[in-house]
Amino acid sequence: MVRFSEFLGIGYFGDERQSVIAPIFDSRHNAEKGWSRVADSRPAFHAVFVQHEQKYEFIAYPLEMDEGRINYVLYRSFSSLGSLRRFKETLGGRTFIKFGWHDLTKPEKFDVMPAYATVDGVEFVAPNDIKPGSLVDRIRKNEL
Repeated sequence: MVRFSEFLGIGYFGDERQSVIAPIFDSRHNAEKGWSRVADSRPAFHAVFVQHEQKYEFIAYPLEMDEGRINYVLYRSFSSLGSLRRFKETLGGRTFIKFGWHDLTKPEKFDVMPAYATVDGVEFVAPNDIKPGSLVDRIRKNEL
């Protein structure tokens, strides 16, 4: 399993029908490259937010892990709970992942690609709820 190595921020946006988690890469090329890795197998993701007192970790991984292929995991640790709280307050309906990129030449903070990756569910967990040796624990410890 390989994590995306390019700079990865997370944006949250959507409307009353959906919420979208957007991994933000450092360039359009990196976002397109990241999406192409996902689109090859069109997996559904499971998203986990590990909530600490002053920070949180975002993890998204394919539902079916295939040992015969490289599986890609989205992981980022954030030093503030602000964006997570905003996301939880507006979370409703279906949730998707889009890939985006930061573009300093435009007034918008980031752009996103039109394609979506589906998410089967979102978990908000405390660090104590993660069982040692579980997939989420191994991703957090970079043991995959």
